[in-house]
Amino acid sequence: MQPSLGLQVTLASQLPILHAQPSLTIPVKVSVHNTGSDPVTFLKWGTPFDAHAAVSGVFEVCDTADGTLLALDVLKMSRKLPASAEDLIEVAGGQVLDNMVELRGIHFQEGHDYSIVTKGIWHAIWKEPLASVTASQLADFSGANRGEFRSNVALVKIE
Repeated sequence: MQPSLGLQVTLASQLPILHAQPSLTIPVKVSVHNTGSDPVTFLKWGTPFDAHAAVSGVFEVCDTADGTLLALDVLKMSRKLPASAEDLIEVAGGQVLDNMVELRGIHFQEGHDYSIVTKGIWHAIWKEPLASVTASQLADFSGANRGEFRSNVALVKIE
């Protein structure tokens, strides 16, 4: 996270212990915290708050024993521009917003521990309330900041 952007992304640090199956679904709680005192509005595309977050490539799952990255389904998506107000999320100063993302179809090995992290790019962050972001700003992302985000590591154990 870049502190100047004012948003911090975190995952629930310990996920449930799961029993090995051919293909598992893991619920991951993602939180975004506005560390500042003023409202911030962000474009949710390509973030853990995107409706397609589970298949957008923002999550990495890694075997902690040998560092092997597990293959996750990733879809390339085209987005209709300009973005709409429904594509934005406002986070009030000091507020934390939560989202549950279900990572599906992961092939885990029994007896292994795995780490999960989310990372990507904030494509547009405005340091203002959602109501203040204009259609013109949505059309060309004027006045918006861009930057990278990276969460903490969450652990999952497979028995």
